[in-house]
Amino acid sequence: MSEINYINDILEILQINDFSHNFVPFPFPGTNSCILKKANDDGIMTMYINLKSTIINLVCPHCGSYNHHISKGTRSINLKHFSFGSLPVVLVVSYHRYICNDCSSYFAEDIPFQFDNRKATIPNVQSALFEMNENHSMASISRMHGLGKNTMYRIFNENIYIPDRFYHLSSVISIDEFKATSDKGTYAFNIVDPITGKTLDIIEDRKASFLKNYFLRFPFTERKKVKFIIMDLSGAFQCIMHSLFPHAQIICDRFHYVRLVGQNFIQSRLDVCSFLHYQPLAKSIKRQLRLFYKYRKDLDNEKTWYDFHLKRYFTCASYIDYLYDLSERRNNKDCDDSTMFDSLVILEMLDNYEIYQNLLKFIHEKHNDYKKELNRWLDYIFDTHNSYYQITAKNFRKKWFIPLLCSLSYTTKYKRRDRFYRTSFNNGFIEGMNNKIKLIKRNAHGFRYFYNLRKRIFLHLGYSYTFIYKDRKKGIPIFQ
Repeated sequence: MSEINYINDILEILQINDFSHNFVPFPFPGTNSCILKKANDDGIMTMYINLKSTIINLVCPHCGSYNHHISKGTRSINLKHFSFGSLPVVLVVSYHRYICNDCSSYFAEDIPFQFDNRKATIPNVQSALFEMNENHSMASISRMHGLGKNTMYRIFNENIYIPDRFYHLSSVISIDEFKATSDKGTYAFNIVDPITGKTLDIIEDRKASFLKNYFLRFPFTERKKVKFIIMDLSGAFQCIMHSLFPHAQIICDRFHYVRLVGQNFIQSRLDVCSFLHYQPLAKSIKRQLRLFYKYRKDLDNEKTWYDFHLKRYFTCASYIDYLYDLSERRNNKDCDDSTMFDSLVILEMLDNYEIYQNLLKFIHEKHNDYKKELNRWLDYIFDTHNSYYQITAKNFRKKWFIPLLCSLSYTTKYKRRDRFYRTSFNNGFIEGMNNKIKLIKRNAHGFRYFYNLRKRIFLHLGYSYTFIYKDRKKGIPIFQ
């Protein structure tokens, strides 16, 4: 292998061959190798690679004179490079300094792979910014690449640019809010295409005036393309979306209205626990939160578990049957008053449990006429004057009947990875996105500015970005 190929191979491994035309590996003084391993000032074993400039003729950057200068010797600078495995790498770069005979100005040789007058190389900084595609904190990224935390923040803030989103509205969109930063709006607004699984945009505020100004950028012909809007039970968003997308059908997310009805039942369950005379039963019912949330036909009837309060073994299905047996004791004439009272209390809780289970039945089983079944479910609540579900039922009947009916009856078919899937319209994907955003905020210990939060989210989602660094001589931004 020739010497030229050997030098080019080393520069290619260091990923500075595109930047370095005048710096070549050179042996350390007193050795025959350009690589030296020794402990740094912190006692960490580090690999040092010596690079030396081979340029002879330079042009004065101040007056433009050529080869009319006197050498003032060489100086060296240590540039942090990316690590090889667990071994940190530092480039020891020797460069020349000169004084011009014509203008008497001092100038130094330019190091093309040094990043923006910082003690780091451009490949190292690019590698650190690539780590931001994953959910890593800036502190951990700075430790892995030998950069300071403040340096890492400045690089992220000044040298990464996420372009504004310009996109076409899809036929189905999901909207939701999440808690963001306090410099713009406390709650930001997320727009997602649930069919393709793409985040369309993240808006800094959820206020009606801001949302209208944002969506009115799209022409009316573009907004007519939106056929379905999936959202939670927000009356404010419903009014805004109706005004902006008059041809779109609002569909409320299943999770939100099932959770709302489930909270009504949980409140009745807690009230029953406070009224029961038999305290072991009250404590047992209070502990079985997850069991009551499940659909009754999906309860396990094989795996047994021991109830320490009732001193009995149960399965999930047999536990519910046990409560129904207790409610039947009211027909026994030999039971005392406290047992009779407990049976009536349990019967009231089971009646609320049946209302909740009937709602789950709409989701888990197919019906020929969802409208008729939903009306029957609401009429039963109104006829029995159930205090726990009364407000929720009125809200469903008055504001959310059609969106709720659409969420039960509408389905869609989509293609992903050469396979076709059929699913209902729901906000499952956007809720998962909100969970990712919470993890990003938690790992970063919060964000002060919304611009940085939005930039970090798009980097984590793999969206394209522009890497910018400035020409040190002219101060001109250079895009990569």
